[in-house]
Order: sequence, then structure tokens, then C-alpha cells
Amino acid sequence: MLNHRVKSFDEHNPSIILLHGFISDHTSFHLVERTLSKQGLNVITIDLPGHGHDESSYDEIWSMDFIVSKIKEVIDYLELKKVYLHGYSMGGRVALSFAVQYPELLNGLILESASPGLKDPSDKQNRIEVDHNRAARIHEIGLPHFVEEWSKLPLFNSQSILSTEERERIKQMRLSQNPNGLSKALKDYGTGSQPSNWYHLNTMTVPTCIIVGQKDEKFIQIGKQMNESIKNSKFYIVNDAGHTIHVEQPSKFDTIIIEFILGGKLCQDNGKL
Repeated sequence: MLNHRVKSFDEHNPSIILLHGFISDHTSFHLVERTLSKQGLNVITIDLPGHGHDESSYDEIWSMDFIVSKIKEVIDYLELKKVYLHGYSMGGRVALSFAVQYPELLNGLILESASPGLKDPSDKQNRIEVDHNRAARIHEIGLPHFVEEWSKLPLFNSQSILSTEERERIKQMRLSQNPNGLSKALKDYGTGSQPSNWYHLNTMTVPTCIIVGQKDEKFIQIGKQMNESIKNSKFYIVNDAGHTIHVEQPSKFDTIIIEFILGGKLCQDNGKL
């Protein structure tokens, strides 16, 4: 079973499972989980394979099917009844894959800065090469240098607004990861290796909340396409945020999540927040 942490639990309350992104772990949601919990939600955070305190066997292939089955194990173990699954970036790809396989287990799906994968075979092959090169680079230059390179990706430029304390916390979280786990994660369930879910979107029935940052142009376009394809979906662009909305704008993130799950005006109107 995947390593998980339960912030609070009441069997009568809805549960939200939070899935982190690459080179991260369950602690990345520390800015948002308290408010979600105070609003009466059961908050469960999970370490995906190769991250945090995960102990998945290296003899297994960490395919999407493997990860989805392990998330189901957590849901079954905790006997969760009313489940909302959130995924950020890499975690969003996992969450969407889960929703495709087990829609009957979800009351709602929340995709933050997420993609259904790649449609074109040549794009997939190119991305596999990128993922494998990055996996090798972790060992070639060492984790500290890789973390420095990763932090400088244009995707994270908007994190410059964060406090010095929060930027240092993120850096230390990344440095605490296992290089072998990160490398295997890139190869086993990186964007290139993941089966594309684009062709499943128009048959999805799970209520879906799509969240992107106003500074994240690439994922705004992806989010719009997903919103057009998923019949029962809402699309939100969060102002003054880039790729990591739950870190850059935690209060706005919490507002969207709470009203998506518990109801409210925000859930009735697409638009910017």
C-alpha cells in the first residue's frame, strides 16, 4: 500500500485525496490541508511511487495501472465512501487515470495544472527520451544540482512571489527525495510512458474541476481543451498564480476545492478567481 497520511477523519464527512507532483511528496500540501480539514473534509495525502516515504518495490513496473491499483488499496483500507480525488501535475495524470478506471468510486475529480498525456506517438517517443535523459541526469550530476536545475525551469518562475521561508521549504523537500526513486518514476510513469487519456475525456461522467494558473499559458490551453471534452466539468483560471496554485495561491485553491465539494456560488460559474 502507498504511504499515506490522514489529517482528520469522520466517516460521515466527504474525503479528499491529494496527489503531489514530481520530485515532491505529501508534505507539499501543508498550506492548504488545515483549511480543508477545518471545513469538515477528511484530508488524505499520499506519497506516489518513488517519492517521500513510499516503499513500492523496485522490482515492480510503476505503471499507471499499478499506481491506480495502489490508490484503490488506500481507499478500500480506509473504507472511504464519498471520495474526491485531486491531482497536481504528475499527480493529476494519475488522478485522471484513476477516474477513467474507477469512476464509480469517485464523487468528484480535481485536476490542477494537469494533462491527459500526449496524443501523438512521435511526441510520446520524444518525451520518453526526455524523461529517460532526466532520469540519467539525476545520477550524473547528483540530486542537489538536479534540484537546482529543476527549480529554474520556466514552469516555476512564478514561485518567485513565495516567501524565502516557503522557497527554502520546497528546496529541502526536493532534496529529501530518493534519487533512485525519482529516476525510476520518470522512466516508469513519466509523461512519455503514460497511456494517453485524451480519448476517454468525452465519455467521462465524474464531476470534474479543472484548475490552472493565469501565468501558466501551456496548461491554460490544455485545461480549456479538457473542459470542452469533459461534459460535467468546471474550469477555473486563478489570477497571480503559475503552475503550483496550491502553493502560490493557497487561499484561492482552498476556496475552489471547498465550494466544489460542499457547494456554493463559485461552483456554479466558470471564470477567474
